[in-house]
Amino acid sequence: MRKTVFISSTYTDLKPERRAVWDLLEDFQVDIRGMEEFGARTEAPLQTCLAEVDGSDIYIGIVAMRLGSIDKKTGKSFTQLEYERASQYGKDILVYLIDEEQAKIPPSLIDFGENHERLTSFKKTLRRRHTVSTFYSPEDLAKQLRRDFQRLLTSKEERGKPADTFAESKAVLDRFCLLPKDTSGTEIRLKVRLQGKPYAASKLICEAFNLEFGSTIGVEAPIIHPEGFTDSGIDHLYVDAKQADGFLTLNEGEILDIWARVQFADLKAVQERARFTRQREFRLPGELGMLKKLTELGFMSEDQEVVHEPDAKLILLFTRHFSEERDSA
Repeated sequence: MRKTVFISSTYTDLKPERRAVWDLLEDFQVDIRGMEEFGARTEAPLQTCLAEVDGSDIYIGIVAMRLGSIDKKTGKSFTQLEYERASQYGKDILVYLIDEEQAKIPPSLIDFGENHERLTSFKKTLRRRHTVSTFYSPEDLAKQLRRDFQRLLTSKEERGKPADTFAESKAVLDRFCLLPKDTSGTEIRLKVRLQGKPYAASKLICEAFNLEFGSTIGVEAPIIHPEGFTDSGIDHLYVDAKQADGFLTLNEGEILDIWARVQFADLKAVQERARFTRQREFRLPGELGMLKKLTELGFMSEDQEVVHEPDAKLILLFTRHFSEERDSA
């Protein structure tokens, strides 16, 4: 069954990006909905947009530095109302925010004042509710989209060919261990073994990965298939509150066949577990010179372990069990 994709964004400032999306979707078995094809209709523009969202399977939100058209009744932008409609009806949602540091944005295409504040608030909502991707050019956006479309859609070239999902997952993991930022956000199929009990995810983890603090649990879950990733550091699985109940009843040692997204964050000091009570810690001085001096004075043995904090954090973000795989044919 062909899926229908709705492209939501402001128009004037994102013409090249929208064109890149349309061109990319030509490689997939989909029908496309967007303002380029609305034509002349009797409905008001907002009614037209919302009707197209209702008839679509996948919502693609592309947000740059302009708020766009505003609905006088609600005070919200068309893009935000389209997003809220897609959320209300349970559509698949993909969100792409412009990289404000890397993208070259002319001042004429940037909103200031009240519209900027509204846009910033909308972006915060998107980051809180979704794993968003960022882009800095039409070409970069197309790259991000192709990665996500391959997860959701059936490519024309691959139609009818059974996919070796574990082999594909291994290829993604191999690349993720070398180029985590480039691969972050890719969904893969894995088998993991649960170790220990679930815990409340720390505020640091939630902020780094756009998860909701207080509504996210983690569990140690090393990858057992595909093989070869035992010492990769990708050994914690995070689950939001909506899907947490199924994990709270699982036993240590259980093997799960799941889909998850690999996620990367630049964190030097990683505290996975949330702390809800005050705790005291007594630590020896961390400088290597002091450790050497303490050893010479006999206060520490020469084989005393020196812990080096990791440079970054790699995690798995649970999306669904393999048994819940939806039919995309």
